[in-house]
Amino acid sequence: MWLAYPGLFLALAGDAVRYSIGWGGWSVVVVMVTLASIYALSVSKPVELIRIMPTALVLLLGWMMLSLTWSSYLGASFMMTGLQISATLFALFLASQFSWRQLLNILSNLIRFILGTSLVFELFAGITGPVIPLFPNFEGDTVPYAAYYWSQGNLFDGGRIQGIVGNANLLAFTAVLGALLFLVEAIVTSRKRLIPVISLGLAVLLAVLSQSASMTLAVVIIGFAAIIAILAEGRSRQIRHQIYWSAGAIAGLAVASIVINLSAVFDLLGKSPDASGRFLIWSEVLTLIWQKPGFGWGWIGYWVPGVAPYEGLIVMNGVPMYQAHNAYLDIFMQLGVVGLCLLVWLLAVTFVRLWTVAVRHTNPLYLFPLFIFLVIAAQSISESRLLIEAGWVLLVLLAAKSAGPFAELEPLGRTGKRSRLAGNFRLRPRARL
Repeated sequence: MWLAYPGLFLALAGDAVRYSIGWGGWSVVVVMVTLASIYALSVSKPVELIRIMPTALVLLLGWMMLSLTWSSYLGASFMMTGLQISATLFALFLASQFSWRQLLNILSNLIRFILGTSLVFELFAGITGPVIPLFPNFEGDTVPYAAYYWSQGNLFDGGRIQGIVGNANLLAFTAVLGALLFLVEAIVTSRKRLIPVISLGLAVLLAVLSQSASMTLAVVIIGFAAIIAILAEGRSRQIRHQIYWSAGAIAGLAVASIVINLSAVFDLLGKSPDASGRFLIWSEVLTLIWQKPGFGWGWIGYWVPGVAPYEGLIVMNGVPMYQAHNAYLDIFMQLGVVGLCLLVWLLAVTFVRLWTVAVRHTNPLYLFPLFIFLVIAAQSISESRLLIEAGWVLLVLLAAKSAGPFAELEPLGRTGKRSRLAGNFRLRPRARL
């Protein structure tokens, strides 16, 4: 626990750390977490952990390191590859040290803290005005654009709020992730459900106030997947496949309808027809991709300021963009078609394993790893954060943890998820006097 909480806070709320103690302080914390992760892994069972690591993950990490030999920005690639290894080690520490139930408790407690402090922070900003980072990410005495504020203080103005994470999209991601964890926590906990229920209400409130279209889409996808997983549990192979084919047909029709009515969908979600400028960003990124489609420009993860060809590549409303806002285009640009295929392979293998456990196990506890995967997968369509910080830590955690044997999970219960869920939400008769 002494390492899990600070490490996950660093991953989920990295900007809060950087705004508070600067990049220098953040770097020191990263080094400390990395050294602690190495120590914790060395005194546990590293050989067993390495043996169950997914092949796709090992190859993808190896390809990132190999890209140093052809990188167009060797110094930045070397630094960012080191950060990638650091995040991977921490995720492997989590996978090796904690059970799924312990991970649910740790993640729920941490996200509760982030969301609670975010609400207090936004109340403060709403009363006193926009908050400037203690270590600003701009030069000069005046804030050049509203996006450079830690919080713009929009709580009482109807605008998007940012919380302590300093970004409305990240706050929405954390809130939706928290809402799903709190829901599972309320179902599986044997203690009083008051805290999970209050936390769920807080998460829903902040998710609404952060106004993220991608997370709205994520909620729809996760709700649909949860229904399918619950319906498929305990069915014969033939019935399961019928359910999957029907779900696939429904999903296909939904996607086709969205594509045909794209403008109306964006309008419904409160977004411009160009997806808040993402089409322009993707067009510029595709131009770079076609210049080096085979191996890419070299691994960099989050675009480092001042590094060509990313510096000044895309500037929107006076704010430079430092990501492709799509994880698949980003990795295609950096690691070529090989890197893209390895990432898709890793995602596919992880999804199949998580889905298998979610469907076959009778405990609703094992729905939450699948929920986390679907949240980061949905976010990867409009953000590149799957490749860095929280997105990468959670992906490696899920990939490594799900590779363990089924026998290590909690024992199967006598009743399935449908019965347990019905029992949780069934009105209980009053006790007789």
